[in-house]
Amino acid sequence: MKAGSRRWVRTTVLSLVLVALAGCGPLVSRPPPPALHDLGSARATLQRIAGLRAIEVRSPSWLDGSAMHYRLAYESATRRDIYAFSRWAASPPEMLTVALRQMLQTDDAGTGPGCRLRVDIDEFIQHFDRPDSARALLSGRAVLTDMRGQRVLASLPFAISEPAAGADAAAGVAASARAVDALGVQIAGWVASSPMKGALDGC
Repeated sequence: MKAGSRRWVRTTVLSLVLVALAGCGPLVSRPPPPALHDLGSARATLQRIAGLRAIEVRSPSWLDGSAMHYRLAYESATRRDIYAFSRWAASPPEMLTVALRQMLQTDDAGTGPGCRLRVDIDEFIQHFDRPDSARALLSGRAVLTDMRGQRVLASLPFAISEPAAGADAAAGVAASARAVDALGVQIAGWVASSPMKGALDGC
């Protein structure tokens, strides 16, 4: 076979291979887009706080995103992981702000300088004690300040643990939503308590 003929044959075979590979392209499966979760929206007002003008939620930088965190504590006490196919619809601070505003109605029409409720989150994670046993952990502190945030009037540390019904992302979301509801109940009871009367007078 002449050199020109051999080159033609090689070129033809290579072209056929490329066409065959291109034809297989659409058959390659792609991973599904991540499922987006929020904390639900059906929350009733628990407490209207006279003088409260604003609610702010803050968190460490690693919680300031949409990743859904979990920890396999039975393997490592320091390693954090994130679900590959599940995400929060917004960052935990943003979702908690919306939820707390629903449960703790602000006094937007009030007069006077008013107060600010700041909630600092230290942890918001699905914690696995065993492969088949998980719970949602929510911890931090609620701080009542003046509107500029310069003067602390009162503070409430919290550490909430809600068992998850399963060992997957969906069960973690449901447990996290219950933990946020429990936080709203704790703050509402705290604000309504007798020791808080003097602090609220500062609003």
